[in-house]
Amino acid sequence: MPLLRLLQKHVLRWSVVSISVLITLSLASYHFFQAQSDQNSFIKRLDYLFYDWRYNLALNDNRFPRAEENIVIVDIDEPSLEQIGRWPWSRDKIALMVENLAAAGTVVIGFDVLMTEPQRNPTRDLQQKARDKGREDLANQLDSFVAETEYDQILANSFSQTDIVLPFLFHSNADIQVGQLPPPVYSLTADQANNLIAIQADGYTSNVDLLQEAAIGAGFIVPSIDGDGVLRSAPIVQRFGTEIYPSLSLAMGMAYMFLDNIDLTIRPFGEGFDMISKVGFVDKTIFTDFKGRVLVPYLGPQGEFPYVSASSILDNSFDKSVFENALVLVGTSSVGLADLRSTPVGTQYPGVEVHANLLNGLLEGIFPVEPSDANIFMAGVLLILGFMFTVFSNRLGPFQLTIATILLLTTLVAINLFIWFTYNASLPLASSFLLTLALGTLHLLEGFLSERRAKQHVTSVFGQYVPSAHISQMLTEPDKYGFEGETREMTVLFSDIRSFTSMSENLSATELKDLLNRYFTPITETIFNHQGTIDKYVGDMVMAFWGAPLDDPKHASHALEASVEMLAVLSRLNPQLEQLGYPQIKVGIGLNTGQMNVGDMGSSFRKAYTVLGDAVNLGSRLESLTKYYGVDILVGPMTMSQCPEWTFRVIDKIQVKGKQEPVLVYEPIGKTNHLSKARRAEMARHEKAFELYRQQQWEEAKALFTELHLQSQQVEIYQIYLDRIELLSWQELPASWDGTFTHTQK
Repeated sequence: MPLLRLLQKHVLRWSVVSISVLITLSLASYHFFQAQSDQNSFIKRLDYLFYDWRYNLALNDNRFPRAEENIVIVDIDEPSLEQIGRWPWSRDKIALMVENLAAAGTVVIGFDVLMTEPQRNPTRDLQQKARDKGREDLANQLDSFVAETEYDQILANSFSQTDIVLPFLFHSNADIQVGQLPPPVYSLTADQANNLIAIQADGYTSNVDLLQEAAIGAGFIVPSIDGDGVLRSAPIVQRFGTEIYPSLSLAMGMAYMFLDNIDLTIRPFGEGFDMISKVGFVDKTIFTDFKGRVLVPYLGPQGEFPYVSASSILDNSFDKSVFENALVLVGTSSVGLADLRSTPVGTQYPGVEVHANLLNGLLEGIFPVEPSDANIFMAGVLLILGFMFTVFSNRLGPFQLTIATILLLTTLVAINLFIWFTYNASLPLASSFLLTLALGTLHLLEGFLSERRAKQHVTSVFGQYVPSAHISQMLTEPDKYGFEGETREMTVLFSDIRSFTSMSENLSATELKDLLNRYFTPITETIFNHQGTIDKYVGDMVMAFWGAPLDDPKHASHALEASVEMLAVLSRLNPQLEQLGYPQIKVGIGLNTGQMNVGDMGSSFRKAYTVLGDAVNLGSRLESLTKYYGVDILVGPMTMSQCPEWTFRVIDKIQVKGKQEPVLVYEPIGKTNHLSKARRAEMARHEKAFELYRQQQWEEAKALFTELHLQSQQVEIYQIYLDRIELLSWQELPASWDGTFTHTQK
């Protein structure tokens, strides 16, 4: 038996060593042969996450300094589109924008919007129609207006007032070559053309020849999107044929510095290949990767550069001092124009500000950089880590090995951060992190078995109520969570299908079951995605709450976001139901925040993890009142107060059956920074009308509610108040009347 145990011990040891060697060699080989071109593997995606985390860890002006030059963004934003009209605008308006910017002192204007087709002259079109009708005299009379409506020429003429840089697109379709390319900034020799492995385009889409000839230059605006859809790097130069062309930001920098060409450093990259390693810009050296890309030096989230609405440029109402000696980028932050990017510093980041960050980096000469030999270095690090674990791991006990693994992981992260913050150098971290974690895991099997038992306990207790993300978080302290009752501030949600009784009468039992399953599945997923806990399903009703079993400081916000997303889910689900011959589903949702009792409640035969209390009852009442007021969602006052980023419309001051104190109830309208001016104005008029109503100023309130009733699509609430005013204005109300409406039904 001792011999057998010894043999088993050696088999286990050599099995662990073999697995360790296999993992180490696999990861090292990845860095030797695959990592340079990898975009989508798990390791690469994990490195993307590490990069984003590290990038945002200490963002300030000392990390990537702001250039002394004045960079300003002219934004074709939602208010501009609302005021001027949909894009594209007539080119005489763009000419007016150029003239006003030039007059304000702008030295370079770079457009992040393409103008690939000539604009038709409306006068010539009218002349042709006149001739088609035999009205030659009318056609001749219009000759004097032709020049005034040659908008492309007008725009081209305006380019003489300052330096203009236009954009163009590179793509892979050689059959598409639209417009005129600018002069290249570098010409390859025959040997370089054969060996260079920079990003190469086969086709392009550029601007109208007339405009390109009038501009001082142009730059491509092709982004470089990583495998996870995030824009972390961008090509600063790109190849077409035997010529090298600049990006929009580089072209603007060259125009500002009066440069016609740039210096490229081309060095060998393996046998028979060359790569661009550096770009010389004035007295600065910009290091690139082997494809001519740089990591974008984001200064911070959106808004690090001044934004000025394009509409204010057109009506000349902008602050001229902002544009003194400015480099201006004209682009858009409008969602509808689809130039929003996911970046390490924001998921809805305007593409025009990406160019602004690149231009700032060029002028300042500071970029984050990924060393060209980073993967070879990392392969060596992995081999050293694998050797250390193989030699020393069996000499440490479980606790010591756990501490050693944690210290090693911490050291790897600390060294990586030191290199980043000291040299702006980005080194891969995921593979060394994974290797340390994986090899440490092989020697902690007993500990993981214990953790597995803890997972099974927590999962069996709470798995039916909470999403898996909650389970993972709860496993960090499994003893902290149980079924014991407690009182805490939480938010509860009630959602009910409207007219469900009549709907169910027209469906068979099988059809009704199928309909509810199709409804409950995405609704439950939505609640889970927003950190909610499912309480129960009762017929067509869903009850959920936020704030337990996990503490959630933003329980009200998460509940409200889940409610809004539930309505969006229904808007996508209903067309599918209609195709299946099912009726469409409409719901009412009630939300309320307050003190609630939460825990495992019931009898000795059956219990449920649920919430109780007056705040819960009010949430249920609010759901039932949504139909009365003609709204989808009603929230209580505490829910409203804990969602400051949202705009709410006060619906009523009510006293529900079973409660003595009246409460104000609200309808969420949307996040404040997403609301249009018209919507905000409507909310302001509604609030004023409601106050006039409560002050018994009937005529003024009636006038405002009538106006809102005529202009709004949600007429039910305004009709309710018009009916009340009609009734109350003839009554003598007590002095204590404050507008409270008593609902006598549950």
